[in-house]
Amino acid sequence: MKKCAIILSVLLFALVSCQQRSDISVSLSVDPPSPTPDSTVTIQLTASFDVGITLAAISIDGKTVQSGDTLPLQYSWKPSEAKDYIVEGYIENIFGQKKTKQTSITVIDKTAPTIGQIRVIPTFPEIDSAIYLSIVAQDPESRILKATAKVGSESKQVQTIDNPIIIELPILRQEGEYPLDIVISSGDFAKVATSTMLTVYPNDLSPPTIDMNFQKSSFSTEENVVLNIKIEDDTEISSVLVECDGAEKYVKSFTKTKSADLSVNLGKFDLGFHSVSVIVKDIRGKSTISSGAFAVGIGPADVKLQIDNSNPSPADLVELSVQTDETLVKQITFYVDGTIISQGTAFSCCWKAVSGRHVLSVSLETTDGRIGTDCIQIDVQDNKPPKIDSFKIGNTQLKTDDFISFSAGYYGIDSQSVMIQL
Repeated sequence: MKKCAIILSVLLFALVSCQQRSDISVSLSVDPPSPTPDSTVTIQLTASFDVGITLAAISIDGKTVQSGDTLPLQYSWKPSEAKDYIVEGYIENIFGQKKTKQTSITVIDKTAPTIGQIRVIPTFPEIDSAIYLSIVAQDPESRILKATAKVGSESKQVQTIDNPIIIELPILRQEGEYPLDIVISSGDFAKVATSTMLTVYPNDLSPPTIDMNFQKSSFSTEENVVLNIKIEDDTEISSVLVECDGAEKYVKSFTKTKSADLSVNLGKFDLGFHSVSVIVKDIRGKSTISSGAFAVGIGPADVKLQIDNSNPSPADLVELSVQTDETLVKQITFYVDGTIISQGTAFSCCWKAVSGRHVLSVSLETTDGRIGTDCIQIDVQDNKPPKIDSFKIGNTQLKTDDFISFSAGYYGIDSQSVMIQL
């Protein structure tokens, strides 16, 4: 009975004391005050009056990590990341009092980040153009990284959680090499620095140019298709790729080359039409594509007629010859005004010119059945006109070396309607 009275007295004393001391203070202690990642941090929650506690809790960044109903309340914590954390202590007691205490803990990263890769975008930066720096950096203890890039006397800085880190560099007005200094940090004590040279190039004004043509207009299935390519660029050519019917046929890389003439053997193809594409890239990344098509076993044979005298006189010998890229020649036929003057495999023949207008032509047939023709028209001048023995004017017969006088008037010539005025 005496014991119960003592307890009741204590409770009454606590009640009176609590009412008299309405402002209960709450304290949070952190040890060590400036921890590092993965170090052990002791957080302790206390109050100036700890009788009648019904709830005590410790939370970090809004998440409760420890709770109880007695004080002091203690929590051992190992932060995994270097950053600022909000630690909060909270208590309630039987007297309805609720108190909160907050503090900030800065977890310091003392381990320097590592730089994995530094890349300039574009690969060949040009004067008066946007230039970016892509930096791959890692720090297992910090998500937020600060990057500083200094080019010449100008600096650019970003703070980000993105990886890679992208920094837009200052605009550079002149070509040449610039020292580039880079610093990556996750705190005042965790930094890594590196340096390199940034090369700035003159402006690339245009993509490469392509001029291409086939060795001839059509090919047989037994022939190799040959493509002639001429490429040029105002900077440097990097590579050329040739595709036929969508498949790679030829590829070549270049160094310090602004122009090139190529003769590409594409091989043999089946009967039909086939496509070809030429892709040329320059060292700055610009590219040009040119496309075309060629026929195999289709279309006329390649043939061109040539003569050695385009203005012959009667009885002159005129040489007719054939120019062709065909390799599978079966028969060549030469004609004058549709009449055959030579037939066989000879590439030339001769014709004795006669006066008048004539059509000289040739027909070439290949072993795969293709035929090509060509022709030339010439005029053979008559250098021996006919001799006039006599002619009439009116009723007067005139002969060579005869002379006669006529009065003015109109006269018929050989009873024709043509009149001559004297």
